[in-house]
Amino acid sequence: MIVGITGRLVQWNIDSSVAWIEAGGLSYEVFIPAFAQEWLSGNTIDQELKLFTYYHVTERQPTPLLIGFASFAEREFFRKIIDVPDFGPVKAVRALTFPINEIAQWIESGDRQALRQLPGVGERLSQTLIANLQGKLIEEAQVYVKDDADGSNILMANQLMEDAIEALTTLQYSQRESEQLVISALRSDTELKSLEELLVYILENQVPT
Repeated sequence: MIVGITGRLVQWNIDSSVAWIEAGGLSYEVFIPAFAQEWLSGNTIDQELKLFTYYHVTERQPTPLLIGFASFAEREFFRKIIDVPDFGPVKAVRALTFPINEIAQWIESGDRQALRQLPGVGERLSQTLIANLQGKLIEEAQVYVKDDADGSNILMANQLMEDAIEALTTLQYSQRESEQLVISALRSDTELKSLEELLVYILENQVPT
């Protein structure tokens, strides 16, 4: 299985979501999900890239698909979401037009209206996504700030959420309620940087889940 490619960007067609990567004397056709297209468009032809990839082929779809991502986290999120019925790789490539942390937050907080912003996702599919993935995307939802080169901002965000969830459970909120309150609060105000600020915001506003 091909899990990654490092090679030269030969061609990029944003309309078809396809990039050609040349590596080791071979050229690979790689589909790029909508949420990663801005990153890829920031690169120039002939520039060397490193892509994390997902290789997809089944009996029902014998033509292989190679899908590329800027990070391992994006790849793992994609693997989870295409396991949802009626949400296969081709649909996912075109439908995932928002950053993965936002989509994960919508699923974790049960926000069907927000999910319907995704191309091809209606009321029924939004319900299916929530039913299948809610509770499984906490880590992805926590990454709500820009990833610094050393990953420090993501680590800070994860720790803040963990501390806030633990604090709320001591106040007799359930684990699920605590997770949803914290995620919803951070979606509403991403300037909340300390545990005290976050807890005060939640308790004063009782952010709906």
